[in-house]
Amino acid sequence: MYDPNLHLFVDDAEVDASWNVTPTLGRPEGRTHEPIMAADRPWEGRGVGMDLSILRDEAAGGFRMWYRSFNDARPKTDQNLLNYAESTDGQTWTKPNLGLIEFDGSTANNIIHRPGLLPGCRAMESHGLIVDDAGGPERRYKMPVHHAFEGDQGNGLYALFSPDGTRWRLHPEPIYAGAGDRHAAMKDAASGEYVLYFRPPRYRAPMGAGAPRGSGALPFKRVAARSTSRDFLAWSDYATVLRNDAFDSRGTEFYSIAPLQYGNRTLAFVNLYDTEVERMWVTLASSLDGVHWQRPFRRERLLDLGPEGRWDDSWVNVSDSPPVREGDRMRFWYHGRGEAHALPYRSGAVGSFVLGLDRFAGLAAGRQAGEIVTDRTAAGGARLFLNANVRNGWAKVEVRDGDGAPIEGLSLDDCDEIRGDCVDHAVTWRGSPDLGRVRGERVRLYIQFTYGQVFAYRFGDEARDLS
Repeated sequence: MYDPNLHLFVDDAEVDASWNVTPTLGRPEGRTHEPIMAADRPWEGRGVGMDLSILRDEAAGGFRMWYRSFNDARPKTDQNLLNYAESTDGQTWTKPNLGLIEFDGSTANNIIHRPGLLPGCRAMESHGLIVDDAGGPERRYKMPVHHAFEGDQGNGLYALFSPDGTRWRLHPEPIYAGAGDRHAAMKDAASGEYVLYFRPPRYRAPMGAGAPRGSGALPFKRVAARSTSRDFLAWSDYATVLRNDAFDSRGTEFYSIAPLQYGNRTLAFVNLYDTEVERMWVTLASSLDGVHWQRPFRRERLLDLGPEGRWDDSWVNVSDSPPVREGDRMRFWYHGRGEAHALPYRSGAVGSFVLGLDRFAGLAAGRQAGEIVTDRTAAGGARLFLNANVRNGWAKVEVRDGDGAPIEGLSLDDCDEIRGDCVDHAVTWRGSPDLGRVRGERVRLYIQFTYGQVFAYRFGDEARDLS
């Protein structure tokens, strides 16, 4: 999903000026009304998908899922299990008997990690799967996992490694001691570094308690911190990058985030937790560097709760994995729950939804033409493509030099009108798409459009295959 030549209109970080436009959030399509996977094995209890990673197996053409289950009828040491499932279409899932981990005297199950095998381990949280060749074949699959122990000695993030995604080995020492129990990992395609977003260690007052002034304790609050690593074992000191502020409503906390490197930036599906009503939904944040974030849609829900009384009416969070392309759409998976966060029992299932390709958010205009002037950016291809829905209107694009002057032959008057709804409109000027003479130069784009939305633009040498 990383493409330095793809620029999304998810915030104003690369917009120099705009007139008559309204920021609009993407609208999920094809959301499942019923779960596509639910708890149906004795060891799963009533909840699956509590932590969720789904990847497409390019070689086999199918899908692989790693998910946590929760069975509150079991002792604490065996309530949380890490499991594995497979699918040919991403919608219907099978749970193979792997024969790897014994549970109640049998290995006929799909369990791939059981925290009860560790002395004194009382809980586990697993988020964020990475597959690469770094570290050798035995470490091809990498996953950070939080383990909590009786007495809280040894709590923190540990690393699981696997050669095939099913047979896992736990690194014996924590990779981040004292870190909290929600996290996600990704690999930065530009720098090659591993990036970890997590709840940082905090010297704090007990949950729900105020912090007396002068005590040194911080009131309990869920925030997101960031750390990086070259080898997945030694991590940098953390920096807090997302926290609630005075513009958030009372009770708002960042329960966790699912980061995604997309286009020339990092996006995050922020699990926004309202502690006043004990419910959680998904909002969108964006960043050009993964450190400094914008939340222009902080009060809007990219993925809302399901209908009242349904399986996902109290809690939703998007999986810790990239979406999968389906033509001009992207498929995502999510976990849903129908009970408040603080209740002692856990239920949950897995669903999915679809967004238009690159259409996380955009800028909308109506009868009066909307105008956008982008910041300077390198023209990284011989052609320009515009992601826009202007089926009721039109769009035009002018290419300007770095000082803002229209380039001869690439002006608004030269641009052929764009109409229709397409994620990859080819922009042409008097019939020619050629941008070869400005390739590699810093340019600005001036976009005009009516009755529609503009979501992104992309420099490239050819249109994408949307089949």
